[in-house]
Formats: sequence, structure tokens, C-alpha cells
Amino acid sequence: MADLQSAATVVLLRDSEEGAELLLLKRPQHGAFPNAWVFPGGRVEVDDVVNDDDEEVDVARRTAARESMEETGLAINPADLHHYSVWLPPIQAAVRFHTWFFVGVVPENSQVELPETELVEHVWVTPQGAIDMHQRGEIDLMPPTFVTIQGLAAASSVQDIVAIAAAVVEPPVYTSHGVKTDEGMMLVWDGDSEYPESENTNGRHRLQMGDRPWVFEQVL
Repeated sequence: MADLQSAATVVLLRDSEEGAELLLLKRPQHGAFPNAWVFPGGRVEVDDVVNDDDEEVDVARRTAARESMEETGLAINPADLHHYSVWLPPIQAAVRFHTWFFVGVVPENSQVELPETELVEHVWVTPQGAIDMHQRGEIDLMPPTFVTIQGLAAASSVQDIVAIAAAVVEPPVYTSHGVKTDEGMMLVWDGDSEYPESENTNGRHRLQMGDRPWVFEQVL
């Protein structure tokens, strides 16, 4: 089992004529998650810890804000980030991150500046637009990115998304478990009938991958 590393990522939002848009960055062909479209984010670093008694979530907020600046040139106050969820990968994953997900807002006219070596493209797109592009095979999303965007797709404005994020009292923890099916790999989470030691025989909390379209279900 690969060691679990701490990381943080941020869903950066802006208003547009089409409604709320989020920022996706394309990773290069080399390195981790090649060619995937991701939110700004990265590993927690020593300098993100200010005091020995810092809460983990506050350290992660600083990581998310720092990575936003390093990867996009967009400055955001860590205190303005809303904690949205936590993700842990299957134990079989070659690279494993304990990732804190946040939501933040930037001005409509914000200009993105990508580092030349880490990222190759960026796009501002509505949540539903991002899902549609992935399902058509135009972009590749990682499962946590896909599920996060899916949860925001019904919101029509940045204000709506921020209200959803701000209302999260206890952010959900997605501890992923991989299941092989005839249709391809499926990820399940707590509450699904296929989740280890689950007592919910009818629950559905899963993402069926393989051939597109991917199908996310949450019926608990």
C-alpha cells in the first residue's frame, strides 16, 4: 500500500453570462495524472504550517490558497475558502493523497497565468459544461473531480454554489473502494451496498466508470 500524503485543492469559481464557471487545468503528459483536467491544488508543504497546534483543515486552506497562486496566479485569502469535502483513494492506488477540497470565488475578469512546466491549458466552464465535455471524451476528469462537479451542476450561480458550500457543517469524507464490474471499474463509498461491511443492502453511492458516459448514483 502506497503511503498516504496530505494535499489540498480548490474549486475556483467566477460569474459569467452563462452562469457560474469553474476553473480546470490540464496536466502535462508526464508525471502524475497525465492529461487529466484538475482543480488547482497540490501537496501540503512544511511552510503551510504556521503554528504547531494548527488544525489540519486550516493548514490545508493555506495549501489550497498557495497552490492557487502558484498554478494560476490567482490570489485568494485562505479564510475565504469553504471546506467542501475530503477524499481518500482506494488502497490499491499507486499514488495516494488525503485531499481536502475547498470552494473559493475570484473576480469575473481574473486572468490566469499558468506555470510553463506544470500545466499546459486552462478553461473556465460551467459545471454542466465540464460534465458534458468529459462524457463526450473531450476532456478527462479524475473521479473526485467528476463527482465534485456533478454535485455543483444544478446550481445556476456562484452565489448558489457558495451557499451550498457554506452550509456544509460536516464535510463528507469519500473513502473510495474499487470494485471490478463487467462494465469496468466502479468506485463505491460509505452507504453503498458494495462497500466493505455495508449493512445497507439497497444503497447506491457509486461511480460506474469504464466506457462513457460515467454514471454517478447516490441513493442512500
